[in-house]
Amino acid sequence: MTQDTTQTYDYIIAGMGAAGLSLAMRLKTSNIPFNKILLIDKDLKNKNDRTWCFWTKDADAWYHSIVYRKWSQFEFISQDFRKVFELNPYSYFMIRGIDFYSYCIEELKEDIRFDIRTEEIRGLSSEHNLGVLQTINSTYQAKYLFNSAFRNNLIHKNDINYVQHFKGWVIETTDNFFDVNLPVFMDFRTSQYQDCRFYYLIPLGPNRALVEYTGFSPNALPSEEYDKKLHHYIENMLNIKDYNIVEREYGEIPMMESDYVNPYGPQVINIGTAGGSSKASTGYTFYFIQKNTNSIIDKLEKNERLVDLKRSKKYKLYDSVILDVINKNSVPADKIFTSLFKKNNIADILTFLNEESSIWKDLGIMNSVPLLAFVKSTIVKIKHLYA
Repeated sequence: MTQDTTQTYDYIIAGMGAAGLSLAMRLKTSNIPFNKILLIDKDLKNKNDRTWCFWTKDADAWYHSIVYRKWSQFEFISQDFRKVFELNPYSYFMIRGIDFYSYCIEELKEDIRFDIRTEEIRGLSSEHNLGVLQTINSTYQAKYLFNSAFRNNLIHKNDINYVQHFKGWVIETTDNFFDVNLPVFMDFRTSQYQDCRFYYLIPLGPNRALVEYTGFSPNALPSEEYDKKLHHYIENMLNIKDYNIVEREYGEIPMMESDYVNPYGPQVINIGTAGGSSKASTGYTFYFIQKNTNSIIDKLEKNERLVDLKRSKKYKLYDSVILDVINKNSVPADKIFTSLFKKNNIADILTFLNEESSIWKDLGIMNSVPLLAFVKSTIVKIKHLYA
């Protein structure tokens, strides 16, 4: 007689990255009644594999105790424009991956309602009004299964699907080179290669900083290309000759015009990048994960039916237009971003990029970029997206 290995939970969270752990932490402190939640992934993250930087007005978010750095200003630099922006009412935050993973896992381990397991996930499905997760040896089921472990795309002809790719070094210098109060949000003093390239500098101390080379393009670059660009920037643009590389990070974030789809049925809810939380035109993810997590918590507290979150058609169109302009090289990417930052109030830009702006502010933003190229791409993308 075969033993039944099916185990039942209130909720299952598949994937313990930013999305899965954020949802678990919010469930932990919510008013939602539950007895047991399963968190499952093939392994626990134990390396500082990424850094999240984002802006927010929220002064009381659950993650504030692990914010590594916080700034009230940042600098934008291009070939012909340079400005320090005061970000009020926003603040710019940095969270290190290792701090995030360690904090969440330790907090959740102390709560007996959470069962943390490391197993390879073999399948997801919806059966008999339950979300079902299968591993090699076991089957788990719950009312809802939240998936950030698998991504499925519906690719349409002529979709523009880029990736934000980056390599970063934490460097230490002999002398004090860095203003600890002033991160460099974007530095476009580099060739654009008919897509989008820029540097990024986060000061961690007077003689310590994270320096990244970032691209938006169809594909990532060979590893040595990032190294070459980083060496050039540090030695020739920052004029730092004596430094040590103490940490390295590399990442690729989807910038997808194509839709993420859910083939697993109504009891499986996609979250994180799988649920469309990576903004197509910028790759920013962490802030949108928090917004989408808050939406899920709100619906569960109200006992409302959950469905996969859908992005606003308005912002989806905006992202598609920007990708189309960059892809066609109608206007060089550095000129687009320079126009954006040169002609707009910084709070309006950040609100727009966080997808929280009014249509009137949107029109002001649109009027600040090279109009002809954007109008042509808007017409093309309206036909493409709404055909």
